[in-house]
Amino acid sequence: MRAVLIAAGLAMIAACSGTPDPISGPSNGAAHRASPAPQIAWGNNAFVTDSFPTVARAGELVVVAVSERDGERGYPNLRVEVRDRGDHTVQTIQLLNSNEYEQLAPGGTPGRTLVDRIAAANTELVKLHDLHDLVVMKKLEVQPASDNALSHLAIGDGLDVDWGGDHLHIFRHNSDRAVAIRDAKGWQAPPHNACDYPAFLANAYHVPEITVIVVELHYRSPSDTCGVPSDQLHVVTW
Repeated sequence: MRAVLIAAGLAMIAACSGTPDPISGPSNGAAHRASPAPQIAWGNNAFVTDSFPTVARAGELVVVAVSERDGERGYPNLRVEVRDRGDHTVQTIQLLNSNEYEQLAPGGTPGRTLVDRIAAANTELVKLHDLHDLVVMKKLEVQPASDNALSHLAIGDGLDVDWGGDHLHIFRHNSDRAVAIRDAKGWQAPPHNACDYPAFLANAYHVPEITVIVVELHYRSPSDTCGVPSDQLHVVTW
């Protein structure tokens, strides 16, 4: 009789345990996805942001790593922005601005404050991943421009991403009908000290079957005396 009761108890335990949930985590009650979250590291006097941009699997948000140009100093800086489908920033995680660099990373080695900021940012990224199932976006192939023109076309995943200077068009590959057209006049860098800065398509990022593109624009300076504006990242959806 005891053997029967033990067997029945074991069967009940097995039935209750079931198949593990795909985001079940450690035994302390925290729930984490089995796939790794995007993370930030420090290496060779710079931030390592290889896992950005990253997009929610359902396409509801994008997480980008943003660095500003720092002129002649060239000091590292970084903030992480969570953008919605309209390209609006809904959350910012500040890690370092250029003016803090000498104090927080003397000699290129991060001190305790910067180490703590990186750890806190990575913890927040784990939370975002647990909620949104973030997927690292991959570069499409930017087509080389001819005759000293600026690059404007990226191809991949069955899509053509075309930067037109004041609009961005996304087409099915080799199709003339756009699946998305984005007014991009606000993406142009304003003239400064009589210098104009034409934008060009440096990169485009996508994940198959997710209707989100992240475009990366760079700017060309007309001369060494004009400097170069910071790069821009923008979210386009359809």
